[in-house]
Amino acid sequence: MDYKGEKCPVCGEIFTADDDIVVCPECGTPHHRECYAAENKCANEEYHSTGRKWERSVQNKPLYRICPVCNYPNRAADSNCQRCGKELSDDANVSQNENIYENTDDNLHESFSAEMEGMIDPIKYLGFDPNEDMGGASMQEVNDFVGPSTIYYLPKFKRMKDDGTKPSFNFFSLVFPTLYFANRKMWGWAILAAILGVLLNLPADLLLYIEEFPDELSSFVSSNKHMIQAVSDICLVADIGVRALFCIFANWLYFRFAVNSVKKHKTSGRPASMIKTAGGIRPVNMLIITAIKYGIGLAVLAALYYGFEMAGTIKDFSTLCLM
Repeated sequence: MDYKGEKCPVCGEIFTADDDIVVCPECGTPHHRECYAAENKCANEEYHSTGRKWERSVQNKPLYRICPVCNYPNRAADSNCQRCGKELSDDANVSQNENIYENTDDNLHESFSAEMEGMIDPIKYLGFDPNEDMGGASMQEVNDFVGPSTIYYLPKFKRMKDDGTKPSFNFFSLVFPTLYFANRKMWGWAILAAILGVLLNLPADLLLYIEEFPDELSSFVSSNKHMIQAVSDICLVADIGVRALFCIFANWLYFRFAVNSVKKHKTSGRPASMIKTAGGIRPVNMLIITAIKYGIGLAVLAALYYGFEMAGTIKDFSTLCLM
């Protein structure tokens, strides 16, 4: 019987293929020959009176099948590599046992230890190396920071890192750039998108709500309606352009934001387990940024109102002085 991966009950060391192993004839418990000789008895002697037999703690059922071409850790049931499509042979297995590595090179041994089993989930990391440096943060750390939608972001981040490409397509940031950045906790970009949105839509709002403005402002808008309409058309084109830029570069901005956030997190000395909390999404932020955006809009309108009020007061004062 193969006892690799099991532990000697005396010294606690894991058996390897080179160990000299003896087995208790009563219960079948394996020992290092030296350990058995030192104790001069079976470590599980209590089994003998009850008839209990030693049982394996490690199963040799293969957990992963390693692709010989790209080293992707496929599931044991896969017949072809999920990444490159290469047909997998029956001997391309990595056992569930933490010390049995069949037909894999030495560089993969550590990656497939039981302690790191969660790191090599082929679905979680899409076959990418969790230890790969993404520019100051590992793939695992970036994955933990992103949280939801890693299946969308990780391939894009990997391409950006490998090829240096920045443009990609992000539909949500095209339609709702302010909400997108806020949901991903990118407050600087969220506030910038909110300010640009308010300013670029201001001429159209002036024309739309002309009847609700004070007399001075309403009179100004009415007398300059054609000019404001022309400015509104220009701002509409500019707004589309800004949205297009956010759409094309939002993923790259998020990639840099994720990496820089992880780097700051590590330099601050906070535990790695808190990376998930620092990243991810927070839908309530979309409500917060919506309120902030409306607040910015009201502040701009208030500034216009008091600006015209002040201009009217100055004009009246100048008239009185001339009289």
